[in-house]
Amino acid sequence: MRRSLVPLLLCLVLSAGCTARTALPTPTLGPPAPDAGTLVRALADRSAEQYSVRFEAERTMSSRRVRQEGGLVRSRDARLVSLREDSVDVVVLADAGYSRSGGGGWTRLSRVDRVPIKSGAPVEAVADEVDPRSVVGSLRGSLLVQTGEETIDGTPTRRYTLLVDLRVQADQTADPMRRTQLMAAYESGFTATATVWVGPGDLPVRVEQTLKTLEDKTFQQTEHTFRDWNADIRVTAPTS
Repeated sequence: MRRSLVPLLLCLVLSAGCTARTALPTPTLGPPAPDAGTLVRALADRSAEQYSVRFEAERTMSSRRVRQEGGLVRSRDARLVSLREDSVDVVVLADAGYSRSGGGGWTRLSRVDRVPIKSGAPVEAVADEVDPRSVVGSLRGSLLVQTGEETIDGTPTRRYTLLVDLRVQADQTADPMRRTQLMAAYESGFTATATVWVGPGDLPVRVEQTLKTLEDKTFQQTEHTFRDWNADIRVTAPTS
């Protein structure tokens, strides 16, 4: 009887060993970037390699706060966006955009039409406002002044503080209205800083930008948060 139990126990042990799953390795941070140029290029490239991402954006100016949330998908020939700002819903596809307010009917927009959101961006520029590649890419020409580590919602990150060159930022902005605003801020002596939190995989977790007046008073703050990279996000034309 004892002899018959040995093979049985051995089989049970082997079986348990075969079905047990090895835990995934804990995500780790990459090495710190030595300068702002290296940081921005790496984040922009890594962001562009991802299929999709969910975003939240919040802009505060003169005590007025505007919030956006939604998802972005990179298709073969375009960036597709679905977002909500207050009671306005916007969908951006490869050839057109759609908007509605208060849950009403959808209006079809051409690529050059302005979207009824606070920024007034045209359909073709909406993706630039929420795409992590564009958000981080707008910081080109900045100066890295501080680096640290911080945990955000349980995720380890590297925190980078940058001084932003408003003139360079204006030069690389495609939207004429936004470019005019940035140049006006630059010529008025405004200063800008940005803080970027980078998580595992060298992907941006959060980007905060602050614009201050010549008197060092906060004029505008913008925050972008990115999560659920490569999630199953669907962006399609509205049906009603």
